[in-house]
Formats: sequence, C-alpha cells, structure tokens
Amino acid sequence: MIFRISTFASVALAMFLSVTLVSAKDAEDVTHEGTVVSIGSNKLVMTLKGIKDGKEHSHKLAADAKLTLDGKPCKAAELKAGTRIRVTTRGADTVAHRIEGLNKNADFALNHHDGKVISITGNKLVMTDAQGRDNHTHTLMTSVRITCDGKTCKSSDLKAGMKIRVTVENDDPHSATQIEAIDKNRDFASI
Repeated sequence: MIFRISTFASVALAMFLSVTLVSAKDAEDVTHEGTVVSIGSNKLVMTLKGIKDGKEHSHKLAADAKLTLDGKPCKAAELKAGTRIRVTTRGADTVAHRIEGLNKNADFALNHHDGKVISITGNKLVMTDAQGRDNHTHTLMTSVRITCDGKTCKSSDLKAGMKIRVTVENDDPHSATQIEAIDKNRDFASI
C-alpha cells in the first residue's frame, strides 16, 4: 500500500514538474526599459522608463543571462548606475534573461519596440504592441533590413502572429528601418 501511494505521488510530481517546465519554456518574452540603479553578479536594481517618481524594482539574473553594452557582450560590472537598459524576462517571471545596455550608441531602445505581426502588405506593416492590446501601422523604408531568427529574410517571410522588434526613424516613429522577427530562436536581439 505504501509503495502504491509513493508511486502515485512520484508520478503526480513528475507530471506537475513537466507541465511547469513546459509552461515556463513557452512563456512569451517580456521587455521593459529603464535605468540601472545597481547591478551585481545575481541581482539588478533599476528604475522604469516613464516613471517620474523613480520607483525602483529588482530582477534576479539568470545564470545564463546575456548582457550587452552598446551591442557588445559585457560583464555586469560594466553596466554602471545611470546606464539606459532594456531588460527581457520570460512571461511574468522576474528573472532577467537578457539585459541590453546603452552607453554611447544613440541607436537604442528609444526607437525600438516589440510586438506581433498582424499583416504585411506591400510596404505597410500592421502589428500589435508587446501586450497585444493596441494595433499600429508602419511604413517600410526602401532600405528596410529584415531578419528572421537572425538571418536575412524578405517581408513576405513575416507571418501573422510572428514576434517582431521594429526599429523606427527617430524623427518619424511610423517609418520602419529594421524588423527583427523571431520564429524559433528565443535569443533574437539587436546585436
């Protein structure tokens, strides 16, 4: 009888863990921007972009977190207080899997945004915002650079529901100069 109960408990635990691991793996990446307050080997404290009262929040750093500064790999110590950053977590998780820092490169987070493709026709891209609530349209510049999972592709390769990061002109937020799409590779980013 004890053997049956422990076997049942083991099977139930294994099923729970497999569902939990699949759910964590399939969670959508979430990005937000802000400024470094402090960073150590396993913890980031930051303020959020657009929050005027300077409210701070923190993230644990994943053991395999990818850190970049101006598009180049870096160590946590190189992301000094006051550095603008984009932090990526998985779903509602508070563990940072990617931190993109800006020190000198003017072509950074202020002209990027994430979302999903709704449609693309000719030179018009319709997409959602990162939360999937609001739709907006971008005109593709003639020199637009498009990648899918880090490889050059065509606008016709972008399919409805595909996650994308769009870079726009600083003086025209509706003109797309770059589109980075993710189909299978979770680690896409402007690098």
